[in-house]
Amino acid sequence: MKVISEDSLKIALGFLVMLVLLVVMTLLGLSKMQDIQSKIEVITSENNLKTELMMTIRHGIYEREVSLRNILLLDDPFERDEGKSRFNQHAIDIVAARNQFATMRLNDREKQLLEEINAAMRKAYYAQVNLIDKSIYRAEEPITRDEIERAFQTQEVFMERVKQMISLQKNATQKALKDARQSYNQARTSIYILGSAALLVGSLVAILVIRLNESQSRSIREALRKVEEANSQLEDRVERRTRQLALARDEALASSKAKDAFMATMSHELRTPLNIILGYSELLEEIVDEDSQTQYLPDLKKIKNAAQHQLGLINSILDISKIEEGKLDIHPVEFNICELLHDIKEAALPLMAKNQNAFNLNCSNNAGMMYSDDTRIRQILLNLISNAAKFTEQGQVSLNVEVDENEISFVVEDTGIGIDENYKSQLFKKFSQEDNSTTRRYTGSGLGLSISRHLAVLLKGSISVESEKGKGSRFTLRLPIIYVE
Repeated sequence: MKVISEDSLKIALGFLVMLVLLVVMTLLGLSKMQDIQSKIEVITSENNLKTELMMTIRHGIYEREVSLRNILLLDDPFERDEGKSRFNQHAIDIVAARNQFATMRLNDREKQLLEEINAAMRKAYYAQVNLIDKSIYRAEEPITRDEIERAFQTQEVFMERVKQMISLQKNATQKALKDARQSYNQARTSIYILGSAALLVGSLVAILVIRLNESQSRSIREALRKVEEANSQLEDRVERRTRQLALARDEALASSKAKDAFMATMSHELRTPLNIILGYSELLEEIVDEDSQTQYLPDLKKIKNAAQHQLGLINSILDISKIEEGKLDIHPVEFNICELLHDIKEAALPLMAKNQNAFNLNCSNNAGMMYSDDTRIRQILLNLISNAAKFTEQGQVSLNVEVDENEISFVVEDTGIGIDENYKSQLFKKFSQEDNSTTRRYTGSGLGLSISRHLAVLLKGSISVESEKGKGSRFTLRLPIIYVE
């Protein structure tokens, strides 16, 4: 029996230690690769769930927009109510997906985007619900283009925030996969080195390491392939949804434009019979007066006043339609300022007589000449004076002129009921009235001030208002003395 030498024992022990270290390092590398695979599975699961929730929200936004468009286009009130139910159900689905998303693990950027999504969702929902309620329960109030555009604009902002969140999830997934690939490559390199070294120690260990390495590699490659396929499908779905939403938006805008064109056409068609009614009522007044049948005069005056009121309303609607379509032309001429204001005073005196108001015109002879559209200026000032006379009883209405170097100011003041501070921001909007009681008592379409402001802008000027509830109002029309295209 041979005695093993001390050097042989040292060599054997060194070999054994090296073999143990190689095995330990190999096992650690395999464990690291398993951790990478688990990490990829977690990333894939979490981000896929987040993406699916965002896609649920995106689908709900699209379906809700389709429901809104259908409500605006439907005539049957029951169908509109059914459309509103679908709209609300989609809103519930969106909120449920949003709430589930909020419970997941989020980074700072995801939390910030979620807050922006919540804010955009509230704005879009309020704008759309207001449009739906106005369409269903306030059908007598026409829906304006501004309201439609605001509803779809807030919807687009909401959609853009959701799209940003989807993009963020995609980028986060790609970054995590890139890091995982890098770690995987490093681990694989280490494993190959250790495997090669282990071949010198024992071929069985090397074969085991290689087989385990290849098995892990196949699992990781398969996981990466599935994630890449999911991202590719997600991009296609996002692009398809985007095109569908753009088409829905264009259809809604086209419907609004067609409605404006219809209003303009119908206004023209309605003016002809109203002018005939006015003509016949004036003719009958003359006949009745000649035949001394004065008992019919009050009824004829009511007919004439009603026709004049309707004709004025139709003319206002026609002006609004022309302004919105950009078809209202300006025809500047040179005219004497005071002469124009004296003509306006003559036209305003009957308005003052209705509520027993006194009218004062202050125009100095040095006001001079002006180059602008006198017809549109007359229309604006008569609108302002008419409003002042309507909301003033047994008081004072005045029209003052202030001439600067290149600008002239027409100031209409009254001692009437004044305007509430909270209503001033709505004053120049179409079909706007301070409240229901004001509408019932003083009547009116709510178009006069809106048209006046549009005309002032077309004449390169502006209209401002100063008022206090119960103490009267002061409207100031500022225009350049010389209108320049």
